[in-house]
Amino acid sequence: MASSGIRIDGLERWASWLQTLPTSGVNRMKDRVLRTAGLRTLEYLQDLTPVRTARLANSFSMGSPDNVYELNVNSGVSYVRVGTAVEYSVYVNDGYTQKAGQFVPGSWTGSGFHYDPGASGGMVLKGKTIVGAHMFEKTMQYLEEDVPTIIEFELRRLWDEVNGG
Repeated sequence: MASSGIRIDGLERWASWLQTLPTSGVNRMKDRVLRTAGLRTLEYLQDLTPVRTARLANSFSMGSPDNVYELNVNSGVSYVRVGTAVEYSVYVNDGYTQKAGQFVPGSWTGSGFHYDPGASGGMVLKGKTIVGAHMFEKTMQYLEEDVPTIIEFELRRLWDEVNGG
């Protein structure tokens, strides 16, 4: 039985070059991969987040005071951390069940109920389950599909560097 395989010209040279690459070169590549993945994450979260006041969706953009974006690249563990400091984000993402019989102060207007802690009137909750948007989980699924393309792009960039392109 004949064996089959793929022959890639220059692969040995590329592998040897990768081993001699200074840590700074590897870290630059990791930085680009993680930065791209982090920015793509912010884009997906912004698109997938339900909008009422836009505070939560806007927190998934650079420069927002509620934005969480931390990039750490070194020779050990490298990571990008993306999120939000908006306190109710977990409820929008995961959903929740209202506590039946709980009084919520506020008032009804043409656009719905508006919470007002000082109001004398309000409503009594029935215990309804509010389904979460699961925007973080959906984002991770989309990102899982994108990361191979991001890495391939950066590997091609390295390949071009090796071949003087």
